[in-house]
Amino acid sequence: MAAPYKTAAFFDVDRTLVWPHSMERMFIPFLIRRRYLRASDLARFLGFMARNLGTAQTGLLHANKCHFKDKDPNELERLAAECFNMRIKPRVSPAGREAVREHHRQGHLVILITGSLKPLAEQIRQELKADLAMATRLEVTGGTLSGALANRRPYGPEKARLVQELAQTHNLDLSQSYAYGDHHSDVALLRLVGNPRAVNPNLGLRTAAHKYGWPILKF
Repeated sequence: MAAPYKTAAFFDVDRTLVWPHSMERMFIPFLIRRRYLRASDLARFLGFMARNLGTAQTGLLHANKCHFKDKDPNELERLAAECFNMRIKPRVSPAGREAVREHHRQGHLVILITGSLKPLAEQIRQELKADLAMATRLEVTGGTLSGALANRRPYGPEKARLVQELAQTHNLDLSQSYAYGDHHSDVALLRLVGNPRAVNPNLGLRTAAHKYGWPILKF
């Protein structure tokens, strides 16, 4: 007999569960202050952006993590935990926490899906006791970071594609599932589930929420 379908709750993180800034907006300055990222690393990143900005290579720009090239992945994880506890944990939304708890009470799978780096996403996953964190993973080669991605970045329409694949491998019923997002880039994901929720929406998502009749929440 096939296993029963499961209901899931997908949560975007930045400006949905963590407010008001994205996690990486807090993390990158933290890494600079801790001298994990140096001026030469930032110059390499800015040079790449300058050479490619204005092109159609949007995916390439999002995938560029060359400022992390040759860095220690273990040190990055340690600093992610430190930054989370000092800067990010106090900014986790109380209403967001309660929404996660309610889904747990109902026996739903709670899945975080974010373009933020995996070490940060794992910190908030542990804090909220979520079942899974889908996030941006950095490639490790020979024990150091290569400056490339190890997976498809969960951002925009890619979120919806990744969730569709996860639904097949984890036997999820998306028609009964929930999704929470704050940005118009989350529309594809929200349209994929039976219970979409626009949280602290920007103008683009607010317009879509009115168009499709989605609930608008304030976390």
